[in-house]
Amino acid sequence: MEKSIWSDFLPHSSEVDWCENNYATIPIIAEFWNTVSNSIFFIIPPLLIYLFKQYSRQVCSSVNLVWVLLIFVGAGSVYFHSTLSLVGQLIDEIAILWVCLAALATWLPSKYLPSILRSDRRNFQAIIAGVAVVSTCLALVKPELNHGLLFMFGVPGTVLLVLELRR
Repeated sequence: MEKSIWSDFLPHSSEVDWCENNYATIPIIAEFWNTVSNSIFFIIPPLLIYLFKQYSRQVCSSVNLVWVLLIFVGAGSVYFHSTLSLVGQLIDEIAILWVCLAALATWLPSKYLPSILRSDRRNFQAIIAGVAVVSTCLALVKPELNHGLLFMFGVPGTVLLVLELRR
């Protein structure tokens, strides 16, 4: 049987299925509690946009990109957990990847940047944007790479967090 281009949109087309019983609470939502728990992504980021308004104006306007991308994470996660479709999984994971990269480009301390990039953060942000585009293309071609890409950015982020907290 030939696979249709639309089959990746179908419920349960993703191989990922979390531990929640599917369709147990409401018959049209695969993972009800995972879906509902993502509502926080529609409440907190808009609140942060408002609370960080002065910071955004005076220090770093790219912080708003991180907050907006968090809303996309919530939307992608709602779509994925309500359908368990492969497209939903890709949207969810790619949005998470983009948030991680946007946060890295926004908040990585200058002392950790290579010396040629320390004087101009915009070049570093452009490189990170390029990495985001390339990793997104790779993830769309080979969805299995998403997990590896997320871990590849998550581990250094955790190390950086520990180093900065110790300081």
